[in-house]
Amino acid sequence: MFDPLFARAGVLWSAIIESIQSSEGNMAAGLESFSARQLIRSPQLDAGQRKLFPHRLAIEGEVDGKSPLELFLANQPDLTLVDRQLISSWRRSFVGLLEIVQIFPNGLEVMNWLTAKHYRIQFVDESSQMAMSRLKVGEIIIAQLSPIQDIDWAILAPWVALGRLGRPKLAVAVGTFRQNYPHYLYSDAPDSLAAAWESVAVYHDRFVEFFGSDEITLSGSQLQTRIGEFQTWLVAKQLDSAGVDRSKSIADLAADAGVEAEDLEAMTSTLGLSAANPQGQPQKMEQMIAPPVELPAHLKSATAVTALSHPYWGQMFLANYPQLQTLLTPVAAEYPPEDLNFIRKCLADPAMNAFVWRRLAMQFPQQLQTAIWLIFELPNFNVSTDLDAILSKFNKYLEPDLPDLASVPIHLHELFQAAVRDVSKDKVKPKSLPKKTGFGAKS
Repeated sequence: MFDPLFARAGVLWSAIIESIQSSEGNMAAGLESFSARQLIRSPQLDAGQRKLFPHRLAIEGEVDGKSPLELFLANQPDLTLVDRQLISSWRRSFVGLLEIVQIFPNGLEVMNWLTAKHYRIQFVDESSQMAMSRLKVGEIIIAQLSPIQDIDWAILAPWVALGRLGRPKLAVAVGTFRQNYPHYLYSDAPDSLAAAWESVAVYHDRFVEFFGSDEITLSGSQLQTRIGEFQTWLVAKQLDSAGVDRSKSIADLAADAGVEAEDLEAMTSTLGLSAANPQGQPQKMEQMIAPPVELPAHLKSATAVTALSHPYWGQMFLANYPQLQTLLTPVAAEYPPEDLNFIRKCLADPAMNAFVWRRLAMQFPQQLQTAIWLIFELPNFNVSTDLDAILSKFNKYLEPDLPDLASVPIHLHELFQAAVRDVSKDKVKPKSLPKKTGFGAKS
């Protein structure tokens, strides 16, 4: 009933996971460490998604410098060539947010919502067939796909059903997936991934062009104003590049596009805008595309906030950074306890990522080295070689995830816009949508 190769894939994958879960020593420590890192990044992961940890470790992780797949192959000399080729191909496995498109007697067709790519899934055994037989067309699942042969894939790991989702809830699910599984954003679409990273670099270049530096420090209220001005300027450049006539109002452009006045009002009110500005004059196009960004209240009221931009790490807004720079400017052999406590507090701040601390180490190498000596009683600490070890202890990732400001594929942009329209029609306040989904300019 089941294709022999798919049935064999199920047996082999179960053996791999068993080897991970039953092992002691470095493999057990590797699984524990991997699981802890995922929970630090995404504490909201439910029990079903946590069951994926050993399966994700097999694909993503390393133990003793090798992937669990490589270690399994090395410890199983009796495997056939077909078995080895199959296991080696699983390095291309990925976790996706999948919509059920069709149901077949022996499998499914699914679409990965992150990339709009379609996959044909075959069942590997009776239990997987029975479990998935309850799914209906249009339902959404989170699952790990593994290649088997040609265009056929299998779901070898536990999966999580999210049910049927309207567009607003689907937009939320996509945003949550981006936060929980950054390693798998566009992982099956290299061109989209490259375009998203390129958009971050372009944003950084524009930031430097507008502000004259990759770092600015202003009061929170001043920064709010300047970031709004920057966004307006940025969108104006984008519109000019696209040949859009910015002299026309929102209403004019909507009329040109055949958009009804009622739909226009629904969209602009949902976005917190109006078709006319407070003086009653029509708003320009860039104001609708880039509404003012509201910084969090604790930043808007801060005496000083630093905005940093980087072509890979993206944009950061830091209220503690100015004080930290001031504290580290003088070269000192000792720091008072309150200063050391403040530095340790900054190390624990999730907003101050590895890039921020590497930047500080470049600017204040001796001062930061002395401070860390004193905080952790490490007289042999060397800031140029040992900083990353300290950052890892504070659960800071040493490489950037794709920033939220990255552009997204057109189909995701359109999903989010449709979700906004649906929410407006249902008269639900926009705060029910995720504040940070990463949806922005089209790629």
